[in-house]
Amino acid sequence: MSDYAFTRRRDGSLQLDSYEGNETRLVIPAEFEGRPVTAIGDNCFSWSGVHAVEIPASVTMIGEAAFSWCENLTSISIPESVKIIGEWAFIGCSSLKSITLPEGIRKINYSTFQSCTSLSSIVIPSTVRQIGPEAFSECRNLRSVSLPDSLTSIADNAFASCDELREINLPDKLTDLGSNVFSGCVSLPGFILSDHHPVFLQKNGALIHKRDHRLIFYPFTRKDKTYQIPDQVRVIAEEAFANRVHLTEILLPDSLTEIEARAFYGCRGLQEIDIPDSVRRIGNSAFHSCSSLRRIRLPSGIKALEYSVFYACVSLESISIPSSVKIISACAFSGCGSLASIGFPDELMDIGDSAFEGCRSLESIELPASFETLGAHVFGSCISLDSVVLNSKLRIIPPQAFSRCENLNHVVIPEGIEEIGSEAFDSCENLLTLELPSSITEIEPDAFSNCRHLMLFVYPDSYAMNYAKDQDMLYTEM
Repeated sequence: MSDYAFTRRRDGSLQLDSYEGNETRLVIPAEFEGRPVTAIGDNCFSWSGVHAVEIPASVTMIGEAAFSWCENLTSISIPESVKIIGEWAFIGCSSLKSITLPEGIRKINYSTFQSCTSLSSIVIPSTVRQIGPEAFSECRNLRSVSLPDSLTSIADNAFASCDELREINLPDKLTDLGSNVFSGCVSLPGFILSDHHPVFLQKNGALIHKRDHRLIFYPFTRKDKTYQIPDQVRVIAEEAFANRVHLTEILLPDSLTEIEARAFYGCRGLQEIDIPDSVRRIGNSAFHSCSSLRRIRLPSGIKALEYSVFYACVSLESISIPSSVKIISACAFSGCGSLASIGFPDELMDIGDSAFEGCRSLESIELPASFETLGAHVFGSCISLDSVVLNSKLRIIPPQAFSRCENLNHVVIPEGIEEIGSEAFDSCENLLTLELPSSITEIEPDAFSNCRHLMLFVYPDSYAMNYAKDQDMLYTEM
């Protein structure tokens, strides 16, 4: 009885579906019971203990995840007959040091060689036109890659976290480069490309898309402390400068219109930056974890501060938010432990979840008249916060909005506010008195949990009075 399991394909040939034997060095049969073996099925050898595999010349297709997580696989012979290699085919083959890909394949699919951590070099066949997302990501020992002249597209994260990658060429036919293709390639000093490349150029050390005026990648290996972004650049791409810890100052041109997500993420040496008024959007987490950033000038026309844009900028002491800003998104300033003051623009309408959570130096908050919505946890753990003035357009104080604000002692809740959410003022131990307006129609039972000394001032026969009675809280009538 054979250790191989096959199924018949539509054309009468066989697909190898699994191997149940104990051999670690395999020569896959070219035929079985008189029928040719033309395909290796999805997950065929996934997580198996094979060390070496020879694929016969009858095979034309290797299925999805066919050899995924074969961590002992050191050698595999793929014949020229193979035209398709499926997604994840060799993901996690951490002992595979080299592989020769057959001429004839047109695409290297999604995550095909992801996490092949021993792979040191690879030559891409001349027939390949596309490299899919994460195709070689986390190949941490991959040092050199030769891309063919036929290549037109490299998708998102294709070579991300290739820590040892030192040499790669960009052929002239390459026109489409996805997001974060070389993210985390800390050893890559630059690119081999012609001076007359129709789409890309290197200028001031950075890779730039000429047609889109987009700065794509700034090498980790450069040690300049100050960097002047070239004139005419309009967009700084995702993660273009992420984790370039040596940079202390970046000078932006007036041509700039957009800073994409995580563009300066983890630039721990960056101390200050002036963003020109030409910029209309700053993407999420753009300055996340810029722990030395003390000063930033925001552009005058920006409409929103996006998710986590200044998260954990622990040295930021103050910031002027432009009058054009209407939305401060979730976690925008969360963990900015040195932020002591902030002025909200008159037209601000919304502050998202945890936007200022953990801003331990923030002392006072006054919301503008236009304001409408607060997110959950928005000022949680602001331990220096002692004064909060809310506005009449606000309808709901959300869950944990001011929880663990242990020094909070002055809160103005105006008429118009209707609900106070769960643990909204939890552990506000210095909050001694609080006036509740007649507009209040709902208060969660634990809204004031651990506020041991709090006395509520309430209107006679109001919802707030009945709440105080039900919760056995101190109260007095106004």
